[in-house]
Amino acid sequence: MINKILLTVADRPIYASAAMITLGIFLCVLLTLALYRSRHRSGAAVMVLAVLGFVFGVLFSRFLHWYFNAEAYSSLGTALTDYSTGSFCLPGMLLGVWLAAWIVKKLGLTETMGELLDAAAPGMALLIALIRLSALFNTTCRSRIIIKTPWIQFLPFATGLTDTAGNVTYRLATFFLEALLLFAVAGSVFVFYKEKSQRRMRKGCPRTGNAARYFVLLYAAIEIVADSTRYDSPLMHFRLIPVLNQYSAFISLAQVFAGFTVLGILIKLSICSIRANRFHLYHLLSWIGFLFCLFGIGKLGEYNVQRYATYVRCYSIMAGCCLLMVLIVWGIYKSCVSRREL
Repeated sequence: MINKILLTVADRPIYASAAMITLGIFLCVLLTLALYRSRHRSGAAVMVLAVLGFVFGVLFSRFLHWYFNAEAYSSLGTALTDYSTGSFCLPGMLLGVWLAAWIVKKLGLTETMGELLDAAAPGMALLIALIRLSALFNTTCRSRIIIKTPWIQFLPFATGLTDTAGNVTYRLATFFLEALLLFAVAGSVFVFYKEKSQRRMRKGCPRTGNAARYFVLLYAAIEIVADSTRYDSPLMHFRLIPVLNQYSAFISLAQVFAGFTVLGILIKLSICSIRANRFHLYHLLSWIGFLFCLFGIGKLGEYNVQRYATYVRCYSIMAGCCLLMVLIVWGIYKSCVSRREL
């Protein structure tokens, strides 16, 4: 992986991609602090979340990348201490932030994890957008789809890669397109937090955590499609249970993580909705629709695109199913909102 050096300080290189990610972390913390302080006097919870979230996020994201790409490192210790080589898996960062929020709650610095994660949601979307945009300065997060049409061989659609012989190949700029979508998600989640995150909810339905769920839902839908296009997607190669590799070696870790997070959100909201409204036909139809979406994403989308490389057809189906999945979960969420707030 080629990584451009921004500058050198005391003979140590400062990489341009690392500088952009650092900027993303800084902006994420500032935005989270501003949003949390707008509803609470103290910002201590945010500062502890920032420190613990950074530590856990780095460790978890590097550990996951090491586990599924052990050949890229000399040892686990190297993976966790030497960041000049290898890469990371974003699901580990999200898990690290969630664990950090849980610890902050246990320390008594916030009343609920939900209100803290709600405030962090717009900043997290902004951070991930800048993480993706940092690929401008290296060769990661490019697509296996080659763009041969000259009039779109430029950003945001395509980016050129030069091989050792000097030949330039233009590939779909997955990193740039995903970054643009995530900037839009950051804006949408920000508006949701300011205008809708304090809605009255029906009895038995959580009032906090909904902005965070909204962010994760949108991010997961984008990641399922975007990660599928990548030539360097982190695939699930198990080391301790190698027999699983015959079933999982072609499956993306990011896609599986995204699918399980959406499933978790749907289960949570479905339980709350049934508790508040009793069981209705739309609950059953929502789950049937969700299963249909999984089939469309997994079989008609991911499996077929790997087998037949029919990119336009398969990714159109996959994107449509992801959009339907978002609408299904959003519908269940709306059934949890108090009628006075609709």
